Amino acid sequence: MKSPHKLLFTFLMLMSTILVLSSSNWLTTWMGLEINMLGFVPLMYHTSTTDESETAVKYLVPQSVGSTIFITSALISNHFSNTQILMPIAMCLKLGAAPLHFWFPAVMSGLSLTPAFLLLTWQKIAPIFAISSMNPHLTTKILPIAGISALWGGIGGINQTDIRLLLSYSSIAHTGWMLASVTASSPVLVMYLLTYVMINISLFISLLQSSVKTHKQIFPSSQKPYESFLLAITILSLGGLPPLTGFFMKLLVLMLSEAKTIIVVSLILGATLSLYYYLSLTFSTLLSLHKMPISQLKMVTSTSISLLISQIMPLSLLFFFF
Repeated sequence: MKSPHKLLFTFLMLMSTILVLSSSNWLTTWMGLEINMLGFVPLMYHTSTTDESETAVKYLVPQSVGSTIFITSALISNHFSNTQILMPIAMCLKLGAAPLHFWFPAVMSGLSLTPAFLLLTWQKIAPIFAISSMNPHLTTKILPIAGISALWGGIGGINQTDIRLLLSYSSIAHTGWMLASVTASSPVLVMYLLTYVMINISLFISLLQSSVKTHKQIFPSSQKPYESFLLAITILSLGGLPPLTGFFMKLLVLMLSEAKTIIVVSLILGATLSLYYYLSLTFSTLLSLHKMPISQLKMVTSTSISLLISQIMPLSLLFFFF
C-alpha cells in the first residue's frame, strides 16, 4: 500500500464520528470532535504543496476555536446557564454556516476533489448531530443562522466560476436547511443528510473522471450527450428542482420544521437563488438534447427515466411514514 497512513487517519475520522453520535456527555462529544479534526487534516494532503499546507491551517484554526468555545461553554454552563447558547454556535462555526462561514470557501478552493467531498459530506455529520442532541430551546435559537446560511449560500454562488467555490456556497445553503431540519422530527435530518451525501457522491464521481476545475469544464465537448444529461439532472437535484429528490427533501423540512415564517421565507429565497445558478450552469446542456442522434436519444430516455425513478421513489415511499 502506497499510503498506509491514510488508512489509519480515515479510520480515525470514521470512528471519531461514531464516538460523537454515541456519546452521552459533552466531554466525550468534544473528544470525538477533536479526533475527527485531527484525523481529517492529514487527508487534506494529496500533492503536498504549499497551498495545501496553507489550506490545512485555514481549516485547523476555526475548527480548534469552535471546539474550544464548545467545551468552555459546556463547563461554564453549570454556573452560568446563559452561556449554553455558545455550544450550538460553536458547532455552526465548525459546520461553516453563515455568518461563521468565512473559512469554508477558502478551504474548499485549496482542496483536491476527494478531501473536498469529505469536507462537504462526512465532516458535517458530527457537528450537526451534536446540535440535534442539544436542548430543543437551544436549537430553536439558532434558526436565524439557518435562514442566513440559506440566503448567503444562494447569493454567494452567483457568478462563481470555480466549481469548488460553487459547491462550497451550495453546501452553506444546504447547511441552513439541515439546521432547520434539526427542529423537525428526528428522521428528517437523517434523510436530508443521506440524500445530500448520495447526490454528492454521484456528482463527485463525474467530476473526478473529468478533472474539473471551472464550471465551463463540467460538460466538456468530448463527453457523451447522455452522460452530460445525467450529470445535469444530478446538479439540478442538488439545487432542489422539482420533482427531483432535493425538492422533496426541502419540502419535507418545510412541512415538519418549527421555523417561523421569516425563516421559512429565507430558506425558500435561498433555495431559489441556488437553483438559479444551477439552472444557468446546466441550461445549455439541456437545450442541446435536440442535437443528439436518435440512438443516443433512446438511451437517454430509458436511462433518465430510471434515474428519476431511483431519485423520487425512495423518498415518495417515506411519505407514508409521516
